Amino acid sequence: MRVPLAVTAKQEAILARLGRDVKQGATKLYEKRGRWYLALSVTLSAEEKAAKSARDKIAGIDMGLRYLAVVNAGGETLFFPGDQAASVRRRYHALRRRMGKAKAIKAIRQMKDKEARWMKDQDHKISRAIVDWCLARGVGIIRMEKLEGIRRRKTRKRDFGRSLHSWSFYRFQQFIAYKARLVGIRVEWVNPKDTSRTCPRCGHCASENRSGIRFRCRKCGFRGHADAVSAWNVSFAISGLAEAA
Repeated sequence: MRVPLAVTAKQEAILARLGRDVKQGATKLYEKRGRWYLALSVTLSAEEKAAKSARDKIAGIDMGLRYLAVVNAGGETLFFPGDQAASVRRRYHALRRRMGKAKAIKAIRQMKDKEARWMKDQDHKISRAIVDWCLARGVGIIRMEKLEGIRRRKTRKRDFGRSLHSWSFYRFQQFIAYKARLVGIRVEWVNPKDTSRTCPRCGHCASENRSGIRFRCRKCGFRGHADAVSAWNVSFAISGLAEAA
């Protein structure tokens, strides 16, 4: 009996190399939520491993409410604004309030499930975009903050806080970590202390360096986007590495 197998383009390329420069390992067939999955381990060729070892850049990722993620690798920055996500979540919230007044309990549950699926899908799409961006720039290590208190960060745009405070940043990080490891990028966790107020050029640390989204070092005059600076400092692990999140 033949069973069709759905794979990504990258997975298809690896499967096509089985028996040549890719060696097949253990396999496992399992069912999850009504769907069947095949887990297949492979061993890459020496050339592939050498290509991975050539990735010497380190990327840092800063997460928050104004920007879901800001990635910095060697001074080059990628932004994922949170305004669209906040707008969608406000719309879902307004719909649930109207349904609540009508006491449509079943519809409210369905709406919550739909919103949760949308959030998870966004995590998948953005995490894939981040890993692909890092891979294209020769990143060998991705560093992320050990999560503590993202929801408590102050923001002048209160709508962002109301709309994104329940976003699963932990799950988002795990998606990034999982996808990064699949392509051979190492993941490290760092202490987030002082990443938002330390100058990446001279190392001067002061709360006055940051004002909203603007960063200006009071010592050397360096200027930049505050969240990009935070991501850059995360890549430097200025406050040291932390245990896994």
